[in-house]
Amino acid sequence: MHNAYIVTGTLTNERTVTLDEALPLTSTKVRLVVEPLGSASHRSYQEIVAAIRERQAARGHRPPTTEEVDAYLQAERDSWGK
Repeated sequence: MHNAYIVTGTLTNERTVTLDEALPLTSTKVRLVVEPLGSASHRSYQEIVAAIRERQAARGHRPPTTEEVDAYLQAERDSWGK
């Protein structure tokens, strides 16, 4: 069975695709399926996370503190012995 790789890339002209990451292949013939992703896919991971955090801040979301998370985890672990 052959390995399949799924990566994104940019169609730079009607015959050239520039991949977003390298593949562990040497020069060889490959099959390419092109699925346009639309404009929303052009945002980076950092841009998407920043937008999520902005929306959370706008609605007043406050992430738990380290102490709150630690206390929750300790309470959970303490309940296992019961």
